[in-house]
Amino acid sequence: MRARKLWELAETKGSRLIVALDSVPVEPGKLIEEVEEFAVGVKVGLPFLLLWGPRAVRELCEAFSGELYMLCDFKLADIPDVVAEELKLIKELGFDGAILHLFQGGVKAAAAAAGGLDLFGVAAMTHPGSRLIDAHFDELVREALEAGLGGLVVPATKPELVRSARRAAPGATLLAPGVGAQGALPGSALEAGADFEIVGRLITASPDPRSAAEAVRSAHRARLGAAGKWR
Repeated sequence: MRARKLWELAETKGSRLIVALDSVPVEPGKLIEEVEEFAVGVKVGLPFLLLWGPRAVRELCEAFSGELYMLCDFKLADIPDVVAEELKLIKELGFDGAILHLFQGGVKAAAAAAGGLDLFGVAAMTHPGSRLIDAHFDELVREALEAGLGGLVVPATKPELVRSARRAAPGATLLAPGVGAQGALPGSALEAGADFEIVGRLITASPDPRSAAEAVRSAHRARLGAAGKWR
């Protein structure tokens, strides 16, 4: 099974929530402790790395990898040799999976060097200015599937693309960012066919992150339960 740990945590916790850690002004370990009961994983972004440094990233992975799926999002988009080296270092930091772009090509060669990491390819982006990437959505999905990637990143803000990805890649694990601050409602991407939603500022910028995470998980259960899709 692709992303086996992610799906095992989803079943154990009854959750489809991945919390995005990008610009986190508070001590990150404390924040994760507040939300880990309701989340299956955390996505660590490049702003987090630049703000806190690689030591903090490693310590985060070491502290929480038993309870959470650790997903790296360092905007990987380069020639295959460079991406392969980046993936090696990401694995050494303790991550379970990584997000990489597809538009640069050479994805199959990079994936061959993943070293056991689950890889998720960006097929489209959440913001309205991503027209050039979105225009090649079908080609990028094919690029990911031909490279043997088990997962795709699809925008919760564009449910028509989520539905299209689900039709084209029925066995892929679909991760959907863009929930909350960018406008998509919790559960809307799951209803469209995504498997997990990546939620950042709605939770991390809340004065009560624990309650915010619980509310998102409840919305997920309500949406999928009503649609008969919870599993």
